[in-house]
Amino acid sequence: MSEVSMGADDETDAVSQQPILKRAWTAFDGLAGDTLWSMAHDVLVLVTAVTSFLILQSGLSLGEYGAYVGLHSTLAIVGAICYAGGGLALLQRLLGEGDEPKEAMDSFLSLALLGGTFTVVAVTAVAPRIIDLTRWEIFLLAVAELIGGALVFVCAMAVQGAIGFGAATRIKMGAISLRFMTAVALGLSGRISVLAIAAGFCFVLLSYSLFLLIIHLPKGGYRFTFRRPSRTAVSSTTMFSVPMGASGLQTDGDKVMLNYFGLSTEAGLYSAAYRVVMIGITPLMALDTAAFQRFLPRGDGEKGLHWRRSVRLGGLMIAASAVVVAGIYLFLPVFEFLLLRDEKFRQAIDVVPWLLPIIPLVATSNAPLNGLLGLGLPRLRMNIYIASAIVSLVLYALLIPMWGWKGAVVATIASEVSLSILGWSLLWRAQRAADRAADDLEERLSV
Repeated sequence: MSEVSMGADDETDAVSQQPILKRAWTAFDGLAGDTLWSMAHDVLVLVTAVTSFLILQSGLSLGEYGAYVGLHSTLAIVGAICYAGGGLALLQRLLGEGDEPKEAMDSFLSLALLGGTFTVVAVTAVAPRIIDLTRWEIFLLAVAELIGGALVFVCAMAVQGAIGFGAATRIKMGAISLRFMTAVALGLSGRISVLAIAAGFCFVLLSYSLFLLIIHLPKGGYRFTFRRPSRTAVSSTTMFSVPMGASGLQTDGDKVMLNYFGLSTEAGLYSAAYRVVMIGITPLMALDTAAFQRFLPRGDGEKGLHWRRSVRLGGLMIAASAVVVAGIYLFLPVFEFLLLRDEKFRQAIDVVPWLLPIIPLVATSNAPLNGLLGLGLPRLRMNIYIASAIVSLVLYALLIPMWGWKGAVVATIASEVSLSILGWSLLWRAQRAADRAADDLEERLSV
């Protein structure tokens, strides 16, 4: 037996002799550790969202809250296109394609800054026609999310590509902590209004993004230089931002459309119920976020690799979501007591059971689409998201005017089902095609 094979056997024996908990911790390329960081981030997001919701209950009417959430949903959709897709594209270029870090980071950060500036102008011009908020409120929130939030997110993705998931998560948690402190400060001062929240978020996020660019990143040896974004940055961002925007339209478009049809009060109730459901979705999305980068390496042509990865992740997510749904349903009276303290929001508890089927659908929908990304099929992945978003828009337009928030629920569930069917069926076909191509190549090389 060769020395190499003996070394491999010794290494295998050493791994097998490790304690079970240690082996579980390091399984799937260290997914457990990254999942804990992701859960810490998402729990902080949840705490901030719940705290803000409780504070807003005492200062805003149901209609004002519905308009505020409608604007946030609009910014989430635009932000997915403007910068979230670009951040993930940067991560893919650094980890999957091995681009030169300085050039890639400059291009993607410049693209996020340019895109944010353009979309702030567009949102400020268009949103007042749809959402019942003042132009100043819309402008300040747009600057906070589409410029401040954009720079923070892309900086975090750059750090993730260079250092690791935990370091990037800590950067994002810094921004969430600033939001949390701002909401608490406004609540304690008693000056609760959409304008005050918008101004506060705008100030802290812009300040934090400047801190990252001027102080934090240079400590790691990187200094941002504004430059014309490369063609690679633009094309890669498109492959991520379009599906993310389509996904955002599918998940947040219901709140926007409720406002569009003049149902801001129903949007307020629907959004309050969604806050309760988000308590269950948060840990599931933490796991999905931590698993994402495991799909970026191609796997050197290993047969069935990305189908198996997707099935493993999807199975874990569906099992966890079943527990979450049961827990939320059983503890509805507790959630009503803790979260829906204001009388005008109490009716939202009746909306929650309608939203529970969304949890397992949202939890599992990304698994097959991540598999397609691993197979090198970002365009097919993008087209699936676009098709599902079109289904969402058509159903929102048809059902919300007739049934209000119930129409939004039915439309969301139907679009998530279509996304799941398309994702799993096309991943199966793509994996089989990739395996056949690998067999053909192997056969040609052996001749």
